[in-house]
Amino acid sequence: MGALVSFLIYGIDWRLQALGGLVALGGLALVLVRLLGLKLALKVVAGIGVVFSALVYGRRERQQGRADTLAEGERNAQEALERAARAQRAARDQYTSRPDRLRDNDGYRRD
Repeated sequence: MGALVSFLIYGIDWRLQALGGLVALGGLALVLVRLLGLKLALKVVAGIGVVFSALVYGRRERQQGRADTLAEGERNAQEALERAARAQRAARDQYTSRPDRLRDNDGYRRD
């Protein structure tokens, strides 16, 4: 169930979610006009529209925050890989720069 909720929140773009909500809000407006009359239906739909717009704004910010977090994680991972590669190159260069020391005893037994 958590994967489905996560997909619905983050997997579907907020614009598409807003469009679906607007379609549902339009259908609700038509039903309310038939049941309550035009004036009262417009008041109710306006109130629901304000709540809906706040929800859409929250969803947009939530998706943007997740995208920013993923991008930061990717940058951090790339930086760690580059640091590891630099350290590996430095270690390799240190050992290959003095060929006369390649056979030195490093203190480990290798039988």
